[in-house]
Amino acid sequence: MKEDIEILTQILAESLEAKPHWTELQLIESLQSPPYEFFDKEALRDPLTLFQTHFLLFHCLYKLRERWREQQRYELFIHTLNIECQPWRGGESALAENDPLADYYLDLNQLARTSEADVESMLDDFWQRMGHSSAKVGTDMPVEDAWLLMEVGPPVTRAFIKKQYRKLVHKYHPDKGGSVAKMQQVQKAYHRVLEVIKEE
Repeated sequence: MKEDIEILTQILAESLEAKPHWTELQLIESLQSPPYEFFDKEALRDPLTLFQTHFLLFHCLYKLRERWREQQRYELFIHTLNIECQPWRGGESALAENDPLADYYLDLNQLARTSEADVESMLDDFWQRMGHSSAKVGTDMPVEDAWLLMEVGPPVTRAFIKKQYRKLVHKYHPDKGGSVAKMQQVQKAYHRVLEVIKEE
């Protein structure tokens, strides 16, 4: 494991020096492809392996940020939608001394402790919060249109719809060639179908 982490950290250093701007998805896809093939092609297929892939990538990114700061070489900005290698500017490293995200990702025990049930629970909490923040988002959509957009039909369970929604989000994400408009339609359809299932 230690050797794999060191190899991944080195690959990330080379990738970021060659091209300073990446999204998380772009990095993962690069690491799935030749010449690296570090991550399996199935790395994003289910919630647990997706979490593990994300965690290992971010663990190595935060390790690399620490290393580059010690060397006063580069500053590394880390966010899922923007991972950016920036020129070193002295004195900036102090800004992130108390970084809870860095503490989380640098602790490999977090990876070992997180089970499939934990990941599912986190995802369920996320969907529930999304539902609460947009309680009426799907009410104006005809239910037939919602089923078509969700690419399924009744009868289905709420758990199945949640899984289908995650699949469609991945399929139509702008980084995967989809569009914001399509993502918004799918989100409305998801909430509309949940309303119908709730009534059954």
